[in-house]
Amino acid sequence: MSAPDAPNAFAAPKQPELTKEQAKDALQQTIELMKQPDNMAKMEAAKAAMATQPDNIMMLMMMVMPVATQVCQPVLQKFGFSADQGGLMAYVAATMKHKEDAEIAALGKEMRGTFVPEALEGVIGMMLAGPAGGGMPMGM
Repeated sequence: MSAPDAPNAFAAPKQPELTKEQAKDALQQTIELMKQPDNMAKMEAAKAAMATQPDNIMMLMMMVMPVATQVCQPVLQKFGFSADQGGLMAYVAATMKHKEDAEIAALGKEMRGTFVPEALEGVIGMMLAGPAGGGMPMGM
C-alpha cells in the first residue's frame, strides 16, 4: 500500500494560471503564429482531413489538435504549459478564465476559430470548464 500523501502517478501535471495581461499577450502571440502561411496551410490540411465529420470530437482530437499543439508549442512553453495536447487544452482554459474581458473574449474566439470547428464549440467549451464549471459556451 502506498502512503496516503504519496503523489498520484496518474494525475495531470499542474498547469500555470495566466493573469489578464499574460492571457492577452499569449493569445496575440498564438494568433500571430496561426496566421503564418506555413501554419495556416498545416491547419487547413488538418481541418480538411476531418471535413467529412465536422462534429466528431475524436476526429478533432486525432487530426486537428496535434497540429494545433505543434503550431502553438512556442507559446505554450513560453507561458509554462506542457507542449502537448493537455497543455494546449489547459492554455485555452486558462485564457477562458478571463472571458469577462471583452478583448480577451474576442482574441480567444479568434484563436479557437483557427482549429475548433463551429459544430464542436459547445463540446470543447464544456470540456474546458472542468468538473465544477458546468460547461461554458466557447463564443464567450
